[in-house]
Amino acid sequence: MRSLRLQSLVASTIVTADGRKLGRVVDIEVTQPPEFRVHALVYGKRGWLDRLGVLIPLAHFAGRSGQPKTVPWDVVDRFEEFTITLKPGYEPGDE
Repeated sequence: MRSLRLQSLVASTIVTADGRKLGRVVDIEVTQPPEFRVHALVYGKRGWLDRLGVLIPLAHFAGRSGQPKTVPWDVVDRFEEFTITLKPGYEPGDE
């Protein structure tokens, strides 16, 4: 099993298998102890707003989703040179 520093993922670009850019990683969701495992990558503008603690109030005001956009870790195909490429066939919805 290859290990990876989580800090290496933050600010990396997420792209689909066909090369479409989704955004940059803002945060990383992990499972609860005792075994910490990456669960999902949080990305994009909503990710930043969530990290700053203003997503839910702004979303409520605008009548939109109060959830940041995420990509499940199990759909990541590879990570190279600060680019995270997703597995073929995965298309993120508007979470």
